[in-house]
Amino acid sequence: MLIRNHDFARVWGAQLLSQSATRMYQMAVMWWLLGEVTADGRGLASGLLLACAALPPVLCAPWIARAIARHPSRGVLRSSVSAAAVLAAAIAAYAAPADLPLLAVYPVMLGLAACQALFDPCLSKAVPELVDDADIEDATAFEQSTFSMVGMAGALLGAALVEQVGLAGVAAAGALAYLGAALLVTRARFTPLPAADDEGTQGGLARTWRMLAGLPFIRLALICFAAANFFINATFLVLPLYTKNVLDAPALTLGVLEGSLWLGMLLGIFTGGRLPGHPGHIGAACIALFGASLILPGLVADRELFVACLIVAGWAVGATNVVFVALFQRSVPAAARPAFFAAMLALLGASFPLAALAFGLIGDVVSPQVLCLTQAVGLLPVAALLFARARSAAGTDDEASATDAR
Repeated sequence: MLIRNHDFARVWGAQLLSQSATRMYQMAVMWWLLGEVTADGRGLASGLLLACAALPPVLCAPWIARAIARHPSRGVLRSSVSAAAVLAAAIAAYAAPADLPLLAVYPVMLGLAACQALFDPCLSKAVPELVDDADIEDATAFEQSTFSMVGMAGALLGAALVEQVGLAGVAAAGALAYLGAALLVTRARFTPLPAADDEGTQGGLARTWRMLAGLPFIRLALICFAAANFFINATFLVLPLYTKNVLDAPALTLGVLEGSLWLGMLLGIFTGGRLPGHPGHIGAACIALFGASLILPGLVADRELFVACLIVAGWAVGATNVVFVALFQRSVPAAARPAFFAAMLALLGASFPLAALAFGLIGDVVSPQVLCLTQAVGLLPVAALLFARARSAAGTDDEASATDAR
């Protein structure tokens, strides 16, 4: 597919470069902060950084949607990575000759996350402009798999580089990656589609919620996953604290741990579609499995054990995503899908900054192992509720019937 569609291959390569640069910076700054901040302030400092990384897609969703709808895809993509290159180069130049103030890394993280929040949905919208109609599904699969692959590679690269070349070196490498992404986008040819109006960019959440009144199980699933994400997303805060405070290990260990989580997600993405049973039962089991996988690290401090548990936890997330995205595709009316998926991403993403701040504050007064156990305990009632409602919905809801027909 990539050989047939050179233009898509270039833009997908740009996405790989830009997401890698963003993840490298986030990982490098996370480890840098843990070394600069005293032990009783590491949780809050890390939580603020993750909140900065997660807020732009949630807070800026309406403006991002309008910008993508109104402007040519090439211009939006190129502008976003070019702006990110300027930000990364600026902090690299500032950090190279002098000590970097702690507060300086937060607005840069916010800006890089905003640029990425503009690039990724614009690429999703641009897929039909880059490939033939028969290749849209395959191109979408490539584009959707980027986040897991980059999460694994970017975590390892950022952790390895920060101890070798420092924060300034990582930022400089990121600036070069963003520039490479801009060059690839410039070389790609787009076939513009008819411009969209603003109908799907305003009031999407309200309209979607009214539409879901006729799909009660789908609405319940969204609520349950938003609640589950609060505890699941906290893992990205727990891992650096666990590495520093419990394992007393180097940055590369943090990269290995986070990479294990992303590896598990990739495995779950490729195998989750084969799981039998009602989606609600599968989702409940996977949520419970994620929680159960954090119990052992919460009781026993061992790196290899944690790696294995994180692979299992990642698999549970990846499998759930595949099963429920397929359910949503079959259950939500075609005309409502754009607004539905935009609203879904905003709803699920809203828990990330809340989890980062809440677990960051808690992490300054309890150990990271207690945080692992807190995640496990918090996920159990969510899994129980989803399982109970799925049991009553199985064989009766239209969406369940459509999925079982697979």
